[in-house]
Amino acid sequence: MNTFLANLQNELFKLRKRKKYLVFLILGGLLCVGSGLRVLVANFLTGELGTSAMSRTVLLGNLMNSNLTFVLLIFLPLMAMMAACDLFVGEQSDHTIRFSLMRPVSKGKIFFSKAGAVFLLCAFDLAVMYAVTTLTQLVLGGGTRGVVSSFFACLLDLIPLAVLILFFCLVNQVVKGASLAVLLCVVLYIGFMALGTYLPAFGGLLFTGYLRWHNLWIGVTLPFGSLLSRIGLLTGYGLVFGCVGYLLFDKKEA
Repeated sequence: MNTFLANLQNELFKLRKRKKYLVFLILGGLLCVGSGLRVLVANFLTGELGTSAMSRTVLLGNLMNSNLTFVLLIFLPLMAMMAACDLFVGEQSDHTIRFSLMRPVSKGKIFFSKAGAVFLLCAFDLAVMYAVTTLTQLVLGGGTRGVVSSFFACLLDLIPLAVLILFFCLVNQVVKGASLAVLLCVVLYIGFMALGTYLPAFGGLLFTGYLRWHNLWIGVTLPFGSLLSRIGLLTGYGLVFGCVGYLLFDKKEA
């Protein structure tokens, strides 16, 4: 465990050294702030925004829930794609992965520490987006409506996010170029999302259909058997992606 944690810290250090993740996080935070301002400006221009605190509470309450679609379906998948490609194909292309393989760490720990680093990066970004959005809601007079429920929604959505990250890590094991890896991740992700949208019958069978995992738990009461089957499906996807990704990584040469 100590070697795994040490390698995980090393992978996180690599990601912190890349300034693009900080730039994208700042841009994402600005978009979350802008979403609150956009609501106020739009309602002011249409003359529908009153001066009472109740008006602002109704308009800006649950601001994070409104932003979750952007955060979960666009922002975090983009961060996961780039980070996975940087830590896998990127290092294999410039042969810097040899330094990791020379350390007394098994390939299994290297693979899952890289995947863990990508997950922690995305979890940190999600926490920052939640904090920025909540602060925006409070400053603009939206009150605390929906703050607690959106917090638990973010926690629940980390589960399918981990499965998506393992999928991106798997994709990185079947290509050699960094650009091709990013392109393939984007195409497959959009393809799965489109398939689940236009063919609802397949949506419940695809792991991308559960990225807004909180919808099954908050606000909607489903039978326990239905929830259990979805948990098993998502767990199965995670196990398959993790195991196959590791096996392919283990066979790769630096």
